[in-house]
Amino acid sequence: MSFTSADPPPFYIRAAYFLLFIGLLLCGLYWAQSLLIPLIAAMLFAFLMLPLVVKLEQWKVPTLLSALFGVLVVLMGVFTLCSFLSWQIMSFADDLPMMQDALEKKGTKISTYIEQHYQISREAQSTWLSEKTDKIIDQGASSAMNIFSATGAAVAGLALIPFFMFFLLLYREKFKKSIEFMAPSNPENVLTIIRKISGVSQQYLQGMVIVILILTVLNSIGFLFLGLKYAVLLAFIAGVLNIIPYVGVMIGSLIPVAIALVTKDSVMYAVGAFGVCIFVQFLENNFITPKIVGSSVNLNPLSSLIALLLSGMLWGLPGMVFAIPLAGIFKVICDNVEQLRLYGFLLGEEAPKHIWKLRYPKNANLLKKIKA
Repeated sequence: MSFTSADPPPFYIRAAYFLLFIGLLLCGLYWAQSLLIPLIAAMLFAFLMLPLVVKLEQWKVPTLLSALFGVLVVLMGVFTLCSFLSWQIMSFADDLPMMQDALEKKGTKISTYIEQHYQISREAQSTWLSEKTDKIIDQGASSAMNIFSATGAAVAGLALIPFFMFFLLLYREKFKKSIEFMAPSNPENVLTIIRKISGVSQQYLQGMVIVILILTVLNSIGFLFLGLKYAVLLAFIAGVLNIIPYVGVMIGSLIPVAIALVTKDSVMYAVGAFGVCIFVQFLENNFITPKIVGSSVNLNPLSSLIALLLSGMLWGLPGMVFAIPLAGIFKVICDNVEQLRLYGFLLGEEAPKHIWKLRYPKNANLLKKIKA
């Protein structure tokens, strides 16, 4: 089979090139994660602080000081959050001996129940539990070594975020000029895409901060009503884990249930804690997030789940946190590049009739004639 240079390459060759590109892209993302994770975090924080920096510049504050002030605002927020968590964790650590005693007593009750109803002796239960515990400890030791070896890189990455953020805010006009040079034929379209990405990032991040605060308050009220210890800490953890779709919500619900089982005498407190999490999650899914975050990202559940799993495989927990905003940014790019609009349609929640406008933008009015 032969084809001239003027003919487009066959489909299988284009597909092979596309798969090769995707493979190289994924390898590059995995290999460069120590650089990309702090850079992406800095970019999102820079988008969040951009309106404040622009407002300061309008008040005749030098760009250098405006960018520095934006970084300091983020650092102060992180410092306040860490101080609160440290205080709560120290209180939690003081009660660990009491919780250990309570856990041992409940373990004894469970062991007695199993012995009475399933005729499994306590010695057999103890042997089985010891074997499983030793296995978990062995696996945990190797995992701890990996975590310890990666701690230095993680700390270094976190330390890079404010520097990256500062320079992104400081040199944003330089980046704008560079884009105009790289796209001389249509620089305005590229700048429009970047402005939309900035708007999506700002709306998503601001909305998520507000959602976390609301969920923390609602969960705190429910947990305090049940009399759970560390109610505010548990509520905050559940709110923060809400950033990770699907997985975070489940983990955030299990933690207060486990604490209630350990610290309370009745299992009904654990049921009540689970009920609080379910009720607050219902409010969050149907009223809070749609009202506050709105359609800033506009991803359908399938694309959100794929983005979550793929980013988690590449970058672990940070990837799961960045999955939704990065997928939303990718959708913005697809929606504004004509050759990629079909992919934006597949990622989003637009009505099926929207595909007609994507494929035939000049004949969009024909749809009205067909319906008439």
